[in-house]
Amino acid sequence: MRTIQVSEMMDEQKFNRFHLQILLCCIFIIICDGYDMFMLGTILPSLMAEWRISAVEAGLFSSYALFGMMIGALVFGPLADKFGRKKVILICTVIFSVFTFTSGFADDPTTFGIQRFLAGLGLGGVMPNLIAIITEYAPKKLRSTLVAIMFSGHALGGVVASMGAMYLIPNFGWRAVVWLGALPLIFMPILYKLLPESINYFMTKNKISKLVNVLNQVNVGGQFT
Repeated sequence: MRTIQVSEMMDEQKFNRFHLQILLCCIFIIICDGYDMFMLGTILPSLMAEWRISAVEAGLFSSYALFGMMIGALVFGPLADKFGRKKVILICTVIFSVFTFTSGFADDPTTFGIQRFLAGLGLGGVMPNLIAIITEYAPKKLRSTLVAIMFSGHALGGVVASMGAMYLIPNFGWRAVVWLGALPLIFMPILYKLLPESINYFMTKNKISKLVNVLNQVNVGGQFT
């Protein structure tokens, strides 16, 4: 029986279709994360006008989301070690997508602020786990590069938010900008199918058959049984 050092095998792999698949899934999620964060700035003038709130009160919406992100990162990071990074990433994506969408139905600042906080839980929980899963699967020579490429999606999400708001707000109002945040929910079945679970989770939970299946996808030049 051949003994396999999984971490060393991952480090030595060449970038292949499997790595690209993970990278694209993570980039998509981080773009949505960035959109969710930056779109608030595009709709603040509309919120101030509709609800007749001051700039200070409007600025609190960002604080609510940031506070939620802090708690989300602290809570969902450890939970990923117990329940698996894939599960936590998808759950966090659902959380920030759902509460961003529902915040578009808010009729007052308090309701909107609460939902921004709840969305922040998902935003904060998803980011460290995306970094972890990219780091875990990436070849050693490309690890920093792939993490940097993934993070560039966050800024791209901000660009999408700004450009989208330029069209949506004049034609449909600020709520349309917020409702667009539900887009990840449509792609959830694809993300569930393509995004792999953490290798460390399989090893910790002794899920050998699933670990072997992932190793066979990573190592295109050989087969494990």
